[in-house]
Amino acid sequence: MRILEDRRDHRRLDRFFARYRGRTLIVHQGLAIDWLEELLKLGGGAGHFRIDVRRAMDPRSPVSWVAHRFILPLDLPLPVLCDVGPAAIAVRHLRTAGRLCHPADIAWILDDMRERSRVHALLSRETQRLAQQRGLAVDDNAYEIDLGS
Repeated sequence: MRILEDRRDHRRLDRFFARYRGRTLIVHQGLAIDWLEELLKLGGGAGHFRIDVRRAMDPRSPVSWVAHRFILPLDLPLPVLCDVGPAAIAVRHLRTAGRLCHPADIAWILDDMRERSRVHALLSRETQRLAQQRGLAVDDNAYEIDLGS
């Protein structure tokens, strides 16, 4: 039975990475309408996939399965920003001083994640599961703004 479960999980991860590689996800438990409106006003803001985890896990949906099985157990404050690479997911929460960041800050946070590897967790693919590596402390969510020279 375990072999069948492992094969199913392997296929789920294959489907997840095939669909979301190179994309960003915002995993949340509901977002305020005004925050979403601001996000959608930003160039590229509509490109973030928003995954509401208040809904029960849909085992047929690879993104729902990944969110419930691997991202929520990280126990980070929601929402979290997930940067999906070829075989890993970098995760960072979007709260600073207990408050949700402004949607315009997401680009800076994403840059900080990619350029400085400042993430709260990195989920790396291992055949049929994602191995967890912790990074920043939960209360460390500062980021640098590169204004050029």
